Amino acid sequence: MQSSLFSTMDDAAMNDVERISGVLRFANYFRTWPQEDILELASLCQWVRFDTDTMMISADEPASALYLIVNGHVELSFKDQDGKDGVIDLLGNGQLVGECALVPDGCYAVSVRTLEATTAVRIDGAGFADFLAAHFDRALTMMSAMTERLCQMLRQAEELKCRSAAQRLGIYFLADAVPIDGVHETPLTIEKSALARKLGMTSETISRALKKLSEIGVSQHANGHIIRIADAEMLADWCGLSGNDAKEGGEDAFKTAV
Repeated sequence: MQSSLFSTMDDAAMNDVERISGVLRFANYFRTWPQEDILELASLCQWVRFDTDTMMISADEPASALYLIVNGHVELSFKDQDGKDGVIDLLGNGQLVGECALVPDGCYAVSVRTLEATTAVRIDGAGFADFLAAHFDRALTMMSAMTERLCQMLRQAEELKCRSAAQRLGIYFLADAVPIDGVHETPLTIEKSALARKLGMTSETISRALKKLSEIGVSQHANGHIIRIADAEMLADWCGLSGNDAKEGGEDAFKTAV
């Protein structure tokens, strides 16, 4: 099947498919797929690049494609009845947006805007839907990944109600913390204003939260681009993460909490 699928492609197109397949196979959504299926999916894709502050997807417009973020950050938002923007989430490398494109004649439910120059893989929605219809096992893995993502968003909504601003910020820092010379450090790859929107805060609130966290060993370095955590276990306990949350699965447990 693979040879017939690519028999009409020129060398440049084939090389592009190979490069895209190399990206797809490392995404959580497709990591367990066999190589021939990844190559078939890659044939439905193309590279796209967006400048900073560019609308990738607009809510209520016909959904024609999904996007796998390769490098960059995007903001998912909606408008309420009063026309005010509400931020749903910030997503980065390896995340998929635009899932509504899998629904026949569907429209995008939210808007997606780049926070920085962003590279993505565009996946044709209709072609991907046909692919999943013909590959039941792959459809199940996609359903599982999307369900997990929905559960994560529900957990985030719960966090907004159950934990303080400083606790939510502390959990976010723990999610990407790596051990370095006896402490843990987290790089801040997005602007603090964008991080505030992700965590349901204002910029003023995040400044107060940072001040509160400084009392328990959290400090800023490299002009605020590096967060240093003196004692990760103490911070996890202060943020209300249970012992199981903090120990089972290591960094993945923190990421789940965020």
